[in-house]
Amino acid sequence: MAPSIRIGVVAPGTRIEPALAERLKAFAADSFLDRAPEIVFHPQCFASAGHFAGDDETRLNAFVEFSNDPRFDAIWFARGGYGACRIAETALARLTDVSRPKIYLGYSDNAAILAGLYARGYANVAHGPIVVDLTRTGGEGAVKRALAWLIERA
Repeated sequence: MAPSIRIGVVAPGTRIEPALAERLKAFAADSFLDRAPEIVFHPQCFASAGHFAGDDETRLNAFVEFSNDPRFDAIWFARGGYGACRIAETALARLTDVSRPKIYLGYSDNAAILAGLYARGYANVAHGPIVVDLTRTGGEGAVKRALAWLIERA
């Protein structure tokens, strides 16, 4: 069975551990069974440059690459952590029309990118749970709600 939606995950701020990516994929598969999404983590999510998920250029390129890739239906931010505001202006300038219909979901400093998308007329932008929320108290519920919104707009 084909996935219900293909979600690209990027980390414009702080990195995540590969184990979290695997945990999220398993959680999504268990939670949504026959409509589970395909979740693809950009390798940049696991990069390290100080406390960032790679240097500014690496984070910028990952966001632009997945946003401009027609194979993704949604872009989900892995984690916050200051870095998104450093790349937002340049990243937004490099987006193509392919990026417009996608769903974008995140919060924290990712709001710098989300606000820019919204200001440019992107219709599917939401301030909501990020991947790292799966590690927080009560986070499974938040991530399940985020996935339901990404998959079904529920």
